[in-house]
Amino acid sequence: MKIVFDLDGTLICSKRRLYELFCDLVKSKQLSFESYWDLKFLGNTNQEILKNEFNYSEDEIKSFVDNWMLNIENDKYLDMDTLIDGVQKLLFEISKDNDLYLCTARQSKHQAFKQLEKLGILHFFKKVFVTEQKKSKKQLLIDSGEVFSNNDYFVGDTGHDVLTGKELGMTTFAVLSGFMSRAKLKFYSPDFIICNITALEI
Repeated sequence: MKIVFDLDGTLICSKRRLYELFCDLVKSKQLSFESYWDLKFLGNTNQEILKNEFNYSEDEIKSFVDNWMLNIENDKYLDMDTLIDGVQKLLFEISKDNDLYLCTARQSKHQAFKQLEKLGILHFFKKVFVTEQKKSKKQLLIDSGEVFSNNDYFVGDTGHDVLTGKELGMTTFAVLSGFMSRAKLKFYSPDFIICNITALEI
């Protein structure tokens, strides 16, 4: 079986990284970690939070977004990411009899590989696909030459991941360890919704 995993929110928890960068860019901790993520789980984008909570103008929001993209994959912030509990053990077990792939929408392939190596999970994957903001996950996987079927799994934490898996004809698993609520994920009709990847049954 082939199993494709998303990275952020699926294998690693990057909530601290995203929150700390947000606070650094707005130069304020007006929003607590919990308050920020409460807003995000309700479906608010950073842009909406900036407008509604900080009265940012359109120009200020554009500047924020530009700086966000410049900094989000810097070592300082990536070092705040942690593996979701049980991920390493699960990958070790399921990699024995299955081909594991990772597909992420990160900008930098170099930074992604470096982080995976540092976290000790790079070697579990047959291939790692990084969009680098050049292709969609779907197109990247199609162009790879790999063939996927309903017997294969796509595991991610967003509606986009679910849709990508469906478009490739795969069985889709949505995890609740990321950035979307169960109600939001249900809208995309994944085949299964699980708390995190340790609940994955192979």
